[in-house]
Amino acid sequence: MKISICIPQYNRIEYLLRSLSIIEKQTYPDIEISISDDCSSDDTVDKIAQLAKSYKYPIVFDKNEKNLGYDRNYRKCIEMASGDYTFVIGNDDSIIGENSITDLVKFLEHNQYPDIGFCNMIEERTGGTLIQRAQKSGLIGSGPDVALSNYSCFSFVGGLIYKRETFLKYNTSKYDGSIYAQMYLGVNMIANGAVLFSLKEPLVLKDLLLNGVFRKSYRDRIAKRWKDFRVVDGGLPSVIHVLISALIDANMATQKRMYQIFRRIYLVTFPHWILDYKENGALPEAFGLVAGLNPTKNKNYYRLNLPNKILIGLFYMSSSFIGLITPVFLFKKMKQRLYTFFKK
Repeated sequence: MKISICIPQYNRIEYLLRSLSIIEKQTYPDIEISISDDCSSDDTVDKIAQLAKSYKYPIVFDKNEKNLGYDRNYRKCIEMASGDYTFVIGNDDSIIGENSITDLVKFLEHNQYPDIGFCNMIEERTGGTLIQRAQKSGLIGSGPDVALSNYSCFSFVGGLIYKRETFLKYNTSKYDGSIYAQMYLGVNMIANGAVLFSLKEPLVLKDLLLNGVFRKSYRDRIAKRWKDFRVVDGGLPSVIHVLISALIDANMATQKRMYQIFRRIYLVTFPHWILDYKENGALPEAFGLVAGLNPTKNKNYYRLNLPNKILIGLFYMSSSFIGLITPVFLFKKMKQRLYTFFKK
């Protein structure tokens, strides 16, 4: 079985080179590296061409003639691959453990070759924090309700695993530009019958350090001073849109399921981000999110019936209040337990 490690690349070549040096330690023999470069302005082309001459595994590389955006580049690195399965990572992620791909192959063979999955991650920038999105190793199932229960596991591209022939069956440019194409594709695939699996073992080393330094993140861009206050939405309306669209395209968009999407966003994700901003000293950004997430501003809100609109409005107000008054120390203490609870 061939495994393609697929990397959507854009600049930051130093991180990619470190990632590839770590991947080269894998013991599994049948690996290829598939890199789609989204018209980087650095020396990615030259550095990869030089590396490919001596690299342990074959490298498939292509540079886009113009910048196509994250979603298209993500899909392209999978399209370019020739493996039976594709394992996607960011260009500042890598594969942790020398036997991770060997263990992945054994799992896939033992479980009759499921279609789509995700694994846990170790975050290097925080000194080894476990990012636990998978609660078990095994098959989860298929269908729209399974898709909705697990959509948040597709927020991060690192550690998403596709049977390539299944991915190509559902691959579409319809939601390029949403920045959540992988979430749309995952939900649509599972809703249509693709079998979802998860791996509790952390296979991905997330957010690499380079010379002990981590690249800038969203934490460096959020408003921490009141003079920088702005109305923001955190991309959550786009999440709601791609999820509902995935169900509509699968002919599974019932009123109950659309309400379930809104409920989870406004009861779980929304207050989580308010508290995350507060934890990072960005109270103005938290208030900006409250202003930006008024559900009446979301066009998909009007797909709900009147009782569900009222409930979502109440959730919005209560989550705003609770998120703004909850002490940060309590959030930090309960964060992982709450995530595990809402995943059940």
